[in-house]
Amino acid sequence: MKSAMKIFLPMAVMVFLTHIASVSAAELKIGVVDRQVLLQQSPQAQHAQKLMHEKFDGRFKAMQSEQDRIKKLQDQINRNGTVMSADQLQALENQLDSMQQEFRRKQDDFQSDVNTQRNQIISELQADIDKAAQEFAKTQNFNLILDKNFSVYADGSIDVTNQVLNQMQKDYKSQSGKQGSG
Repeated sequence: MKSAMKIFLPMAVMVFLTHIASVSAAELKIGVVDRQVLLQQSPQAQHAQKLMHEKFDGRFKAMQSEQDRIKKLQDQINRNGTVMSADQLQALENQLDSMQQEFRRKQDDFQSDVNTQRNQIISELQADIDKAAQEFAKTQNFNLILDKNFSVYADGSIDVTNQVLNQMQKDYKSQSGKQGSG
């Protein structure tokens, strides 16, 4: 008798939960958003991209210029190395090694700074996306908003990415207006 109860009770609970879920599912309003679209198309993302470009473009161009100087020195060594004295050749090779080491250090620092800034921006953008999705869900009476990339299946009828993008555009305009008047 006890073993029958051990089998029957879990089955009864599962049937009950399934019944409740099917009744509740008819009342649920669910949507999905594509974060990748929002991370690329929102005005916040475009503004952040502009700021990244402004912040790092000068350093990037300086590094390209330094890389060109290194290449010119390498070409000079390759072209004229056979007619140089051993001391001249050694001095240029030492200069080239020093320039390459310094360039690698600057390149590593640059990449680290870019990554740090990009991670901070992505974190802020994700917070903006969450805020916009929550505002949209509340105003449109959604029970659940999922990330499209984490759902197993979602048909297009529940995709609310464009509506959340619209909310982000409103938030951006609102935020820009506050900063402009402050």
